[in-house]
Amino acid sequence: MKSSNTIVWINVFTAKPGKLDELVAIQAEELLNFKKGSQGVPGWISSRWHRSVDDDKAIMVTTFESIDSHENWLEKSEFKDHLNKINHLIEDTEGGYYTLVEEIENM
Repeated sequence: MKSSNTIVWINVFTAKPGKLDELVAIQAEELLNFKKGSQGVPGWISSRWHRSVDDDKAIMVTTFESIDSHENWLEKSEFKDHLNKINHLIEDTEGGYYTLVEEIENM
């Protein structure tokens, strides 16, 4: 069993009808900012952005060094600006913190 001290934030987005493509594009662009200079996100490790093949849902899986790292990001003006860009596209979100219990890969 492989455990980890990092924290994973999993957020399920339900887009408003017909808005999933736009939401996916904006979120994908925002992920690029996570790695850049002054807009870099302290404590961020990685993100994976998935979209549903048959409905209006998408899932963001983001790993941070700690819950505090994630919560600090949520308080930044850059995050609040980003929310303003996507709020009109979202019908609902459901998120929570998780820890890695097991990782199995076929590589």
